[in-house]
Amino acid sequence: MTISLQAAVSACLFVSLLVFAAILWLAASFAIPLTLAIPVGLLFATVFGIVGISYFFSRQRRIIDCLTDGIRSFKDQDFSVQITHFESIEMSDLILEYNRLSTTLKKQRHATSQRELLLDTILQVSPVSIILLNQFDQVVYANDKAGKLLNNKKSLSGLVLHHAIANAEPKLQTILLQKESGFVTFQANDEKQSYYFSRQSITLNHQPHVLLMCQNLSSEMSRQEVGLWKNAIRLISHELNNSLAPISSLTNSANTIVERSAKEQNHTLVQLLPDMLATINRRTENLSEFVAKYSEFARLPAPNISEQPLQPLLDTVGKLYDFTSLAPLPVERAFFDPIQVEQVMINLVKNAHESGSKIDEIGVKLLVNYQRLIVVVVDRGVGMEEEKLANAVLPFFSTKPSGTGIGLSICNEVAIAHGGQLKLFNREKGGLMVQFDLPLVAPKT
Repeated sequence: MTISLQAAVSACLFVSLLVFAAILWLAASFAIPLTLAIPVGLLFATVFGIVGISYFFSRQRRIIDCLTDGIRSFKDQDFSVQITHFESIEMSDLILEYNRLSTTLKKQRHATSQRELLLDTILQVSPVSIILLNQFDQVVYANDKAGKLLNNKKSLSGLVLHHAIANAEPKLQTILLQKESGFVTFQANDEKQSYYFSRQSITLNHQPHVLLMCQNLSSEMSRQEVGLWKNAIRLISHELNNSLAPISSLTNSANTIVERSAKEQNHTLVQLLPDMLATINRRTENLSEFVAKYSEFARLPAPNISEQPLQPLLDTVGKLYDFTSLAPLPVERAFFDPIQVEQVMINLVKNAHESGSKIDEIGVKLLVNYQRLIVVVVDRGVGMEEEKLANAVLPFFSTKPSGTGIGLSICNEVAIAHGGQLKLFNREKGGLMVQFDLPLVAPKT
């Protein structure tokens, strides 16, 4: 039987009054003085009231204790405690809500466990090595691929990073300890190995963490290299044939003219020789320029990075190719090689002019992201097909019919030498966005 606490207290008080009245009636019946009957009656009535009220309050206390134990179990991720029997009208709504909350949390924990299991399965079969570090450089999570990458057969969890990578290749250790993203290539088992490392700062459970991801690009790089060399050979052969064929033809014609003029004493034919020689000279210069471009890519010098002002860089580029500054300079100086970065900027803005974009829609914007300066060049030209976009920075790959495939490759090499990378994106309403980043602090030597 379920009654309210108010009704229970009222009933106890009513019964206490009845007890008090009964004792007075008995005292009158047996001629007991009222001076004795009244204190005795009050005593018995009070004791009965206290006992009755305590009984009902103890039931409320048991319910509160059950709720307290259930809430405490939530801390231990135990959502199985349910209150199934209760006799309290006041507590009924609270108990129902508690049971609903417990059931909801239990379902959510089960769903979360299933998602975590699915995520862990995906991460374990992923071709990417994944390592999660806490703020103390301890491994919180690592998939099987990471263990194989670091030549560590034991679990990596709990190990400090420099202990976890103790058995890894020296170059892998170096790039992991340098705490930077980038490519690394080395020889292992008489094979060329290429990896790309990504290092990202994330917040997990309100604590800073670092996510390390490494992808083995050896097979893909090998395929790309073979394709690039084939493309380079075709391109070089095409250019050589375009220059050598007319040179050979003109040389034979010149020899024929010289022989005929000597035999026939005809000096009119000799007058054709200057034009032929000029053509030969022009084709030779074009061929020399073509070879020089590839030589430039092959022997790109290491950058001489120092602190440089940004405004003179933009002014120099603006004198050659017009563009619009899309935002004020966020900083006045950065660390870069002025000669190499100036050439990158000229190349990117020049490409924007050749994209078919209107001049007033070509813009340059500089942004600050932590300790890096992001340089962005945008246009509203024809953009680029996705397949070409992915290969645009590869050597010998050109999107232009007459291009050599060297310009963006050199730009990317300069960006990488400054600790960044050249990135290209198609814009939503047409056009291209190209960006690279430069250090705002002096790079480590």
